[in-house]
This record gives sequence, C-alpha cells and structure tokens, in this order.
Amino acid sequence: MKRILSLLVAGVATLSFAGCAEAGISANDAYAIGCPAVDSAAATGSVANKATLAGLRALRDAKQLDADGQAWVEATITLLENPKEVPAEARKLIIDGCAENGHPISNLG
Repeated sequence: MKRILSLLVAGVATLSFAGCAEAGISANDAYAIGCPAVDSAAATGSVANKATLAGLRALRDAKQLDADGQAWVEATITLLENPKEVPAEARKLIIDGCAENGHPISNLG
C-alpha cells in the first residue's frame, strides 16, 4: 500500500509541476502545488522525491517565478537532493514559505 501511495504521489507531483512549468505560474501557484508535494515526498520516500525534484527543476528552469518563489524552489531542490546537508536557513525558508502561503508542512520539522 505504501508503494502504491508513493507512486500516486509521484505521478500527481510530476503532472502538476510539468503543466505549471509550461503555463504562466505565480509564486502562489508554486506554493500551492509544491508544498503538499514536498510534504508528501518527505513522508513517503525516494520515488516521490524524484518526481517532485523533476517538477521543481522544471519550474526553476522555466524562470517564470518572482525572486521569492525562485529562492523557495532552489531551497526545496537542495533539501530534496540531500536532506542531511541542508542548511537550517534553507529548511526554514521552505517551512516558513509554505506556512505563510497557507500550506503548512508537517514532515520536515
């Protein structure tokens, strides 16, 4: 069951991010999509992390976000790539950004 949930989260995250990277996306959209995906990826493991990373990289490369959104995406990519070596400042940026935009994260604490 956990594997099925991980694959489902991965699929939804990939499709959500890919679609938004091509359409005009705002920082609010990035948080609305990214925060739940990152929270799920942190809870479920590597399959979801890979899908979330792919989507976040697509958003980063599209360069359609404002400076705050771009900084949040970069910090989130760093966290998912190597969670043990993420500076406290980057972790705080992710958690605070999600909370301030109405999408609190419970699995990164």
